[in-house]
This record gives sequence, C-alpha cells and structure tokens, in this order.
Amino acid sequence: MATRILVLFLIFPFMTFGQEHEEDTGKTIVKHGVFTVTVDDIGPPPPDLKSEFKTVNDWLVNICNGEKPEKPIADYNIGLFESSEGGYTLVLTGGNTYDVDDDNSSTRIEFTPKHTFYKLPEAYCKNLSREELIRKLVAQLKDFTNTKDFKGSFFTKANAIVFDTNGQKIWSKQ
Repeated sequence: MATRILVLFLIFPFMTFGQEHEEDTGKTIVKHGVFTVTVDDIGPPPPDLKSEFKTVNDWLVNICNGEKPEKPIADYNIGLFESSEGGYTLVLTGGNTYDVDDDNSSTRIEFTPKHTFYKLPEAYCKNLSREELIRKLVAQLKDFTNTKDFKGSFFTKANAIVFDTNGQKIWSKQ
C-alpha cells in the first residue's frame, strides 16, 4: 500500500458575535492539519506475462464480457507499466474510497478482472516515444467508451475511468 499525505491549511476569519450585531475583529486564525490517504497498490505485472489478446480493444471487450464486480465500484483506473526491456503493459483495477476518520481515507482495490494486465504488442509501441504512446492509448481508450460493448458494461455504473499514468479522465458519468 502506498500512503499519500496531504497537508491542509485552513484559514478562518475570527469573528465575535454580539447579541445585536456581528463585528469583525480583523484577527485571523490559522489551523494546520494533516490528511492521510492510503491507496492500495497492485504491483507490477508478472515477468512472464503473455497476452491472449491482439488489441487493447479485444482486451477491454473481454473484460466487459467477463466477470462482473461483486460490489459497486466508484472508479476504474488504467495504469501503464514499462519494463526494463522497453515493453509496456496496461493494468486495470476498480476501487472505492472510504473515510477512515475525519483526517484519513483509504482507497482500496476491490475489483481486478481475470485479465488485469495486458501486454502491449511491440508493433503497437514501435517508434513511439512514451508521450506519444500515452496520447495514442488515451485516444484509443476514449474511443472505446463510445462503443456498444462499453455502453452495455458494468463500467458505466462507476463515477469515472482514469488513466493513472497522467491522471487524465477517460470517461466520467457527469
């Protein structure tokens, strides 16, 4: 699990309240606080991963037609791993965020499809920089959200699908 800590500064104008009217004393109170977010981490793909799919679209259609999440999922995340040999692998997970207390929350991975990982074919990535590959993937993922397979899938019950590698929203319910 990865832990992200956010420092939160709140500034409240200090006011005194009289029975007849409010009067601003001009004082400011600064409160410091720490907000902790704990996030599940799926880890890297297995080193001997072989893909059963020819395209990203085939992989996503298989997920749409495969097992469904057992509980509602708020957000789906697609990440991109780069191997030391220069190959790339996509990963898809579904997660929910829970408030632990006033200052802490936890994001848990609660759905991993059978084919969580998809190793991109060499030809898909050939002659592309990492940035060009990311742009190509984002465009293809956004195109997928306009398909009949996507529109009839459990994905549409979520709030959003995010490409974790650059934080870009692929699809949103709003």
